[in-house]
Amino acid sequence: MTSWSQSIIKTLAFIDESGNTDLDTSKRDVSKYFIVCAVVIDNDKFDSLRHEVETIRAKYFQKGEIKSSSVRDRDGHARRIKILGSILELDFKFYAVAVEKDALGRDGGFKYKRSFLKFINGLLYKQLFENFPSITVFADEHGGDEFKLSFQRYIEKNHKPDLFWDSELNLVSSHDNVLVQLADFLVGTLAKVYEDKSNQALLESYRSLIKSKALDVKEWPTKHQAYFEPDRTSKEYDRFIHYHALSKAEIYIEKHREYNDEETRLQVCVLSHLVFNSRLSSEDGYIATKRLLEHLQSCGFSSVTEQAIRSQIVSKLRDKDVLIASCNHGYKIPSSYSDLYDFVERVNSLVLPLLERFNKARNSYLVASKGEVDLLKGPEYPELAEFLHALNK
Repeated sequence: MTSWSQSIIKTLAFIDESGNTDLDTSKRDVSKYFIVCAVVIDNDKFDSLRHEVETIRAKYFQKGEIKSSSVRDRDGHARRIKILGSILELDFKFYAVAVEKDALGRDGGFKYKRSFLKFINGLLYKQLFENFPSITVFADEHGGDEFKLSFQRYIEKNHKPDLFWDSELNLVSSHDNVLVQLADFLVGTLAKVYEDKSNQALLESYRSLIKSKALDVKEWPTKHQAYFEPDRTSKEYDRFIHYHALSKAEIYIEKHREYNDEETRLQVCVLSHLVFNSRLSSEDGYIATKRLLEHLQSCGFSSVTEQAIRSQIVSKLRDKDVLIASCNHGYKIPSSYSDLYDFVERVNSLVLPLLERFNKARNSYLVASKGEVDLLKGPEYPELAEFLHALNK
């Protein structure tokens, strides 16, 4: 089996949050979601990214901070969309967690703020620390006091530095850290979408942002549906195809996300990325193998080959009843009959010619040896023998 290793590179994460911890969303000014966003970069990109973000700050905010709350929603979010356009040109990734508070329930312990915050910290920091062994976190010191204290305790308890893992938490002033300001703007934009305060133009910019910059946007609870309403003109069974494939994929992820063996972690990483893109928009195209390799590398997996993606990851996921469509353009979670038909076409183009070549070779030896040499004479391949018998007919 192929062996992969993770490159230990010093990673920096800049974090801000949006929303409040009150679970009674019927109250005025209580958010429906609590969202945390981490801008993630390699240490050697810090100076250049800081300079570029500072240029954006000066252009759109003059002497003030980059703050999502200072960008008004008027003119169809035109100003926010322009800023997002500039941000798309920057070299960074982000990871986010969005918790729908109404779906947590009042009887699961989440009514207590400490439990709620501990839960959110677990979702965020578990992913960061498991994927980036050497990470320094910068969080806005002006964020919610309870949230700050909560993740300080979480890190001290769950992620103590040792010989192989190194982590550090720094509470900083957003006024002096433009990358924390960048996290503020991103999480504020995510909140516009999740709190239903966006429009179609902002949704399009949002899609572009997370398609090119997001490592993942983790939702809790997991939703077996697309982020946005499917095309109203699509056929009902296309919706069923998409729903069923997403459900199968997300059930596998939930069952295997705690596994520690490298092969399963790679399968979960690739499948999560396919689900993420599919839930973002069922109309999205296929994800090329090279893009999957880039995603794995951005998550800390190096030395993965295209062959490994095909044989060690996608093939084995399919063996476990995960539904993945593929064609010459790559892989995706099937969202329509057309996607499934693409898969049939691919199987037909690969499998039948191979079987026909094998059948010709077998028949040639059967004839030349007068039936003595039969490649399928033994009991080892009954299904293949039966299939070729039907093919010969």
